[in-house]
Amino acid sequence: MRWNVKLLESIFRPPLCERWVFANPIYPVNLTEDVLVVVKTGYGTKERAAAWFESLSNASEFRDFLVIADFASNEGDHLVYRGQERPVYDMVDKTVHHTQGLTQLSHQRAQKYHQLQRAIAAGDKEIALKLSKASGWELDALKFMSGLEFAYDKFPNKTWYILADDDTYLVQPSLKPLLGHLDPSKPHYLGNVVGDFRVRFAHGGSAIILSQAAIQAMLVENRKTLQKAHAESLSEVWGDRLLARALIRVGIYLNEDYSHLFNGESPRESKIRADRFCSPVVAFHTLATSAKMLDTGEHFGNITQPVLWIDLWDIYKAPALWRETEGVVGIHNQNSDHVGAPGQAVRTVEGVASAGECAKKCNLRYARTCLAWTWEAGPKRCHMSSWMIVGDKADGKVSGLNSQKARRLEMSCLGY
Repeated sequence: MRWNVKLLESIFRPPLCERWVFANPIYPVNLTEDVLVVVKTGYGTKERAAAWFESLSNASEFRDFLVIADFASNEGDHLVYRGQERPVYDMVDKTVHHTQGLTQLSHQRAQKYHQLQRAIAAGDKEIALKLSKASGWELDALKFMSGLEFAYDKFPNKTWYILADDDTYLVQPSLKPLLGHLDPSKPHYLGNVVGDFRVRFAHGGSAIILSQAAIQAMLVENRKTLQKAHAESLSEVWGDRLLARALIRVGIYLNEDYSHLFNGESPRESKIRADRFCSPVVAFHTLATSAKMLDTGEHFGNITQPVLWIDLWDIYKAPALWRETEGVVGIHNQNSDHVGAPGQAVRTVEGVASAGECAKKCNLRYARTCLAWTWEAGPKRCHMSSWMIVGDKADGKVSGLNSQKARRLEMSCLGY
């Protein structure tokens, strides 16, 4: 029922107006005092965790962190943030002990963990990395519940708890007004919605936010729920779905009203859609290399105002030619691609002779659904999408936007 109701709401929902982004907070939040960030990493991606901390600029308000993984760091090998060591805590070990002897499956998953630990102890990095790559996803599911339990034990007085992957970047100026808009004494569960009618859950890579009330309901007031979740972690593929099921058992469902603020893509590949043009963006994902994470930190680290989705265009200095001309056709960016990889949601037309013809199709024939177009010179192919992305340099392609639509959407942001 909830799934179908949310589908209907998404169809008939009016254009979003989120003036609270720039309004005075109803529930003032101090990111330094009130927020704990739980950073989830693994042996195979630990270099990304170092870049995660390095990407935080001097303007960062975050202070309290827990780094959880499938291994523990040793003295002299801890992560460092602002001159202070940040140990990596092994949460898989805690879960294995919680579930020891339950099933044969638990033995199999525990065996993979112990194989990894033996390779790490022997100093065989090559084997350890190979094992981590092979079983990383299985071990990842074992971090969630023990990680949050450990986080609450160490920081029981935090107002908000944020679970983020080591390839997730949190946009603090957008995060702060979101939290300031919500009552932390209520059980809040926020994130980027994925899943289907069986269970809707917050995508872990896009960041998951839980209020203190939600944490207490799951970990303190319903211990049997926690024990059941530990047992299920032995077979669950996705830890974020495991967490959602535990929360649902205590009556806490994902608040999908804020799902569009959480982003499962990197900044340059983020799909700027009409329904979120003026909405703040709280997180980015798939920053799979240290270089990408550090680059994101350079672009967003010193920004002090909330970042709207359309702001990505200016932050990355992409040509916003729709602001400079009233013309419908002729707004081209050479060697660029504002559509992205073709897929089911991209309309592709073969045999289009020129970039100008592709622009006409987007701006005229398919104007209702097209926001961006890309023309490939070689195959003479025209791609059209209902979103636009900043994109990277794309040799042999010409790209542009539905200028009238982009201008109209951007003007609506001035209402804030």
